[in-house]
Amino acid sequence: MSGEGASQDSGLDPVAIPGGTVERFHRPSSAEEVAQVVSESRDATGPLLLVGGRTRLDWANPVRGDSTGLSLSGLSGVDEFEPEEGVMHAAAGTPIRELQALARTEGWELALDPPGETSTLGGTVATAAVGPRAQAFGRVADVVLGLDVVGGDGIRSKCGGRVVKNVTGYDLAKLYCGSFGSLAVICGAWLRLRPLPAVRDAFVARTGITARDFKDCRSIARCTTIRALVWSQGPEDDSARVVIELGGSRQGVDNDREVIARLLEIERHTVDEVDAVRDARLGAGSEAIALHANVLASDCREITRMMLDAGLEVSVDPGIGKIHARGPLEDCESLLAIRQRVASRGGSTVFEKIPDDWRGDIDVFDDQGDGASIAALLKSRFDPSGILNPGRFAGRI
Repeated sequence: MSGEGASQDSGLDPVAIPGGTVERFHRPSSAEEVAQVVSESRDATGPLLLVGGRTRLDWANPVRGDSTGLSLSGLSGVDEFEPEEGVMHAAAGTPIRELQALARTEGWELALDPPGETSTLGGTVATAAVGPRAQAFGRVADVVLGLDVVGGDGIRSKCGGRVVKNVTGYDLAKLYCGSFGSLAVICGAWLRLRPLPAVRDAFVARTGITARDFKDCRSIARCTTIRALVWSQGPEDDSARVVIELGGSRQGVDNDREVIARLLEIERHTVDEVDAVRDARLGAGSEAIALHANVLASDCREITRMMLDAGLEVSVDPGIGKIHARGPLEDCESLLAIRQRVASRGGSTVFEKIPDDWRGDIDVFDDQGDGASIAALLKSRFDPSGILNPGRFAGRI
């Protein structure tokens, strides 16, 4: 394949990213073509901005240099699905929703729940994006059994495999998860599936906003069949909206519903309600600020209260200590004060959307301390020419 075949006539519109616009795209259709694009970029053409479903391009620092886009949308589809083993292998550009639908046909579910209808497998793994069902699903890295990647040197490699026992030594797949494309281009993945629950029910309630009300929701989040619990509140609200999803056996779900009904006046909804809450977190609309924080569940109310007092709307997963917030802030000092408070509790923040004129002073990711030097060492080892998403990740590597 010639380099021209992978880079011309991609059919992709220009993409606005923090700090500028990417107008030229490669759109390879195979891992071999990805490797050639990376090799050519290393030798001559310069930095590459990796693009999946374009749902989280704001979640990173501005790319350095005049970058060319590398879209993984041409790598799509499931090439192996083994229902008897509960595993599948899919290409990076495959939409998560397609993978979930295929798994359901055989009684399985894919335990990935990223926000955004266009989220792809590669983008989800690269950003380690989770949704409210992380309460039950856990981390993205827990779902990934193995990855097919192209390193910054243009060499294809695999890590892990279709079963856990294939992994010996350090599991590089865990390293690539959440590295925002700074270490390698993810081309495909082996995924672990889990059985579909026999029953899934969803409920919505309104509740007060006192410390006791929040504590009650935290106790509900410990119910055995809880898959998701989201507390949503605006800065001027005198009540909170709570969305709950249960999943498991009929008896288990009914027992937990009775427990919840003793604390909240619940109304049955469809499970699509959780999807709506999840996807609403992506769109900050015209608002200038969007962020998420990870804290201990016991610190969740304190940090939530601080965000509300700053004038932000919040969407909270109390069971796992994850807080999403969005709204207007007058200056970056107010934003950094939130980060400092979160850090003082041992937590971390990611600024999903901030004004462009703040980006020169603020790293989207937390100050990594000693971790920044480790990240830089990894970058030099895995991407020695610095062409994969340069400047985008923590420490602006």
